[in-house]
Amino acid sequence: MPNLEGKRTFIAINLTYELKNYLTVIKNNINIPDTKIKWVNKNNFHITLKFLGYQSLEKIERIKKSLEEIVNLHNSFVMQLSPFIGCFPSLNNPRIIWVGIEKGIDNLKKLSDSINFSLSKRNLLEDKKEFSSHITIGRVKFIKDKNLFFETLKNININQLLQNVKSLELMESQLTPTGPIYNIIEKYSFPDKKFKNIKKQ
Repeated sequence: MPNLEGKRTFIAINLTYELKNYLTVIKNNINIPDTKIKWVNKNNFHITLKFLGYQSLEKIERIKKSLEEIVNLHNSFVMQLSPFIGCFPSLNNPRIIWVGIEKGIDNLKKLSDSINFSLSKRNLLEDKKEFSSHITIGRVKFIKDKNLFFETLKNININQLLQNVKSLELMESQLTPTGPIYNIIEKYSFPDKKFKNIKKQ
């Protein structure tokens, strides 16, 4: 049962307006007959570094202290979208539609590993799932024609947009009948770093 004195939380990299707008265009252009997909709200696009579940207010304060330490061990970095769309757990059994990350995967993995180590040390970690660098854009409820579904996704080419990742956020997820609402509990900025001008590829 949820702790009424706590919050449902996760740690994430939030996306820029440019990436959110672009991914919204992508999902809006995926039209497959006789298929039911629950698309992620534009404002909710993110990369999950660690899902924490319901945490008491006391534990949230301890998580905050861990994150304050973690960001000082890492630098800001650039990440880039992958050119392809994928599915979890597999193409034969698609439940989640996602866009991957090509550049910046190592930085994201190191961040995730730091979070796992720090929270485990403080007995704050229950979710042991391995990190996967992806952005969920939709959840599949029903597919009539899997071949058409596969062909449609395979023919989508993602523009490899870039994002300067300057912070991570501790997020609250409030469940509602119309879908989750995400709010930032605390933002943690990486140490300042001068970015070179980057060109979209």
